Amino acid sequence: MTTKRMMKCCLLAATALLALADTPALAGPLEEGFRVPPIEARPRFRWWWPGDAVTDEELRREVKLMADTGFAGAEIQSFSPNFITLTPDEKERVNQYAEPSFFAHVRTAGEAAKSAGLTLDYTLGSSWPSGGGFAIPPELAFTELTMARSEVKGGQVGPIKLTIPKRTRRLGALNFLDARVKDPKVADWGKRLDARARTVAVVAVKGGAPMLNPAAAGAMGMTLTPWRDVITPGTLDPSSSIVLTDKLRDDGTLDWTPPPGDWQLFLFRQYASDVGVLGAAGQGPQLILDHMNPKAFAAHVARVGDPLGNNPPGLRSTFVDSLELMQDIQWGPELLKEFKKRRGYDLTPYLPFVLQPGWMQAWNEHWSPPYFDSSSGDFAERVRTDYRRTVSDMMIEGFIQPFVAWNHSHGLKAKFQAHGGPFDVIRGYGLADIPETEDLPGEGDPLFTRLARSAAHLYGKPIVSAESLAWANRPFDVTPDEMRRRVDALIVGGVNSMILHGYNYRFHAEDWPGWHAFQPSPFAAGFSSMLNETNPVWSAMKPLGTYIGRLQSVMQAGQAVVPVAYFYGRYGYYEGIEDQGAGRLAAEKAFLAAGYDYDRINPDSIAHARVEGRQLIAQGGQRYPVLVLPPIDGIRADTAEAIAGFAKAGLPVFFIDHAPTRDEGLAQARSRDARVKKAVAAAMKAGAKVVPAAAIPDSLRTASIPANLHFSGDATGLVFVQRRIDGRTVTFVHNRGEAARAVTMTLPGVGGITRWDAMDGSMTPVSAKAVQQQTAVPLMLAAGESALLVLDPKTQAATIPSPVPVGSVTLPADGWQLRVEGHAERNPYAHDFGSVTLKDWLQVPELTQFAGTGTYRRSITVDAGWLTKGTKLVLDLGQVRDIATVTINGLSLPTMFSAPFRVDVTGLLRAGKNDLSVAVANVPQNGVINPKNPAYKKFKPVPAGWTGPVRLEASR
Repeated sequence: MTTKRMMKCCLLAATALLALADTPALAGPLEEGFRVPPIEARPRFRWWWPGDAVTDEELRREVKLMADTGFAGAEIQSFSPNFITLTPDEKERVNQYAEPSFFAHVRTAGEAAKSAGLTLDYTLGSSWPSGGGFAIPPELAFTELTMARSEVKGGQVGPIKLTIPKRTRRLGALNFLDARVKDPKVADWGKRLDARARTVAVVAVKGGAPMLNPAAAGAMGMTLTPWRDVITPGTLDPSSSIVLTDKLRDDGTLDWTPPPGDWQLFLFRQYASDVGVLGAAGQGPQLILDHMNPKAFAAHVARVGDPLGNNPPGLRSTFVDSLELMQDIQWGPELLKEFKKRRGYDLTPYLPFVLQPGWMQAWNEHWSPPYFDSSSGDFAERVRTDYRRTVSDMMIEGFIQPFVAWNHSHGLKAKFQAHGGPFDVIRGYGLADIPETEDLPGEGDPLFTRLARSAAHLYGKPIVSAESLAWANRPFDVTPDEMRRRVDALIVGGVNSMILHGYNYRFHAEDWPGWHAFQPSPFAAGFSSMLNETNPVWSAMKPLGTYIGRLQSVMQAGQAVVPVAYFYGRYGYYEGIEDQGAGRLAAEKAFLAAGYDYDRINPDSIAHARVEGRQLIAQGGQRYPVLVLPPIDGIRADTAEAIAGFAKAGLPVFFIDHAPTRDEGLAQARSRDARVKKAVAAAMKAGAKVVPAAAIPDSLRTASIPANLHFSGDATGLVFVQRRIDGRTVTFVHNRGEAARAVTMTLPGVGGITRWDAMDGSMTPVSAKAVQQQTAVPLMLAAGESALLVLDPKTQAATIPSPVPVGSVTLPADGWQLRVEGHAERNPYAHDFGSVTLKDWLQVPELTQFAGTGTYRRSITVDAGWLTKGTKLVLDLGQVRDIATVTINGLSLPTMFSAPFRVDVTGLLRAGKNDLSVAVANVPQNGVINPKNPAYKKFKPVPAGWTGPVRLEASR
């Protein structure tokens, strides 16, 4: 094809305009790290191992591959290969997890990583939750509380027959399908589990029954809990509570005649749970350890950790994944004793108030009213808070603190996912050296991931890690463009170190696409992402990793700018826990919309904070110009007194809607409530204010609380983070919405603005204007687009001329030579199609079930007039599914993996004939579909290939 000759007058006019500035010379460490991310800033893989069915040779090869792909290392996660046929030898090797051969393999991987300049994290146990093997017998397994309820009326003559609650039946660690339970060494484990069952209490309380929803919660066909959600709680009179445990016979008969009135009878029974560690490899049954018992952790770590030795080569940390403890009611054998010691009263008479369905319920956390409330005001809520605080204390002391201490004693860091735990999650994150969040909740919801970032700031932890790029029920169709969007969402959520989920060890590779840790089955589709060489889009991992590394190199530098400390005093977390299930997160969204970033601050951090220069300084060094409290009734007296001290020291304090009026707990309620009221009054006298929720943004501005920025225009869906680095203000803004946004963003301070492009490492000045000691910059963000903007007070805001288009030409859709190579219906497939027209591969019968690479070729002729000095040439590929690599005259450019698929080809084209090749690869989905295979027939075809239109554009 011959391009149209450009008009000379257009070229002459264009040369009079300033061209876009080139990338400036590297000015310092920040620029250097952005251009070539240092190793510590690069992302990592979660490295799925099929138990111990690995070889030293393959481990070394995969470590080298990760290094060559530009990653910082990996997180070893040993997993049992489900839903594939294993030979007897493979089964035996898989279950050599935590045996000497396994630790030898870990050492091999660690030494290979060290030699390559990488580091590894090691999951402290196969899969999750923690436990498994002969180290965790029934006596160290976690326990749960169950409840049965009966209604009786006064005058009914005893004895009364009660229902004895049974252990909730789930497919547990001792299920008959697991061959490991046939080991003679565990023949009595079932009886030993049963032997731990005991009746905790029988309690009678006057009151009425709750109104319940018809069905209990379940997921994937499993019973998660026997408790149904509550429509209306029952009401109990706590003053009438009678403990009748000693009157219960073994057959469930209660020797008791109720006094006049309507009575609820409760029988509470403790069971050791037989719920198993999910997908665990290793010998013996896989019981979950008791997270309230430090002896259980010690037994576990002796099996899975101690053999590593001290300072194991190449290992950075050990890791504990999300807890996902499936208990009916959270419990520990020592809980009643510990409760009385810590809270100052006996919980037994008030156990009926504890149950609230959905609270920290694994896999289905949600809000429901409690089963029972009290007839006397907030009595029941105080009991629940005391119970949850005790659970929190015992889990932190029984598991998290021993985990951190063990790592430190072995020369390792502790990396921990605190979400999903029924404890102070911010403290749980903060105790770890590397707090880790994940992106499954809310598809990378930056408000959720801010919890881990908050802990990092409060406790002085520089790295905020995230289990990243995971989608439920989408093992094969997630595109690199979607991955890039998710990366940006994680960055604006405060994450600065991503663990990509995940890289599968090469296992059963002959059966394409090979083993996947979340192998699809007839029962479930599994999880993404499948990031290894068998995925046709694997070549996108290197540029994606570089993109992530550039952003993380910036987000690991300097100090975060977070004006608002927003109080969080709950135990556990799920969306809706603070607003009775509404999940609006109204305050958090209002802060960001008004240009104020925030961290959640917990009572433990308040206890260790101080005020200097009218700013709250956390123990980790983070500074907050204001403390805001949500509308809560109860708060710990010591926390209220600390807040009063902050207000007296000059810190602005705001209570949304109303201030707390009481202590959160029941013990010594009268005196503690008086302390809260006195502290709140003192705070108000010192200047604290009660402000309606809708007025909070304006109140912050009126109080001269400095905002991060201000948006003019419709900023719906825009989320940001900000850092100060060497006197510069760095702001990353991401458009999470599905519509483009055109806004003006105003930043505090005056200076020039550059936009840093993490795709290619360029740093380009953009137009900005100084306005009253601020700098305003126009910003257009397409759906899913982001901008990294750097304000430098050493430079001046200026108007930067936009490039002027001087010509374009559309390449024909037909006449391309196409050859494909990959897989169809999971079998190898290659074909030369000859001359084709660009179209979706779903419209080509031979390619509807194809996954792989299609290489398009043609020659183009370029007129010398296009190659004038100062002319920029861009090749726009149009619609690509899902990655593309352009080669011009034998020179291949970096793989493009995210829209828009535009590449600068200036200097690559020559006058006359040029060879153009475009290699397009799609995700594996279409190639795995097999109507005859129940695990793969459920997947639906997705668009694939290249449709264009293709344009060559020139500008100056």
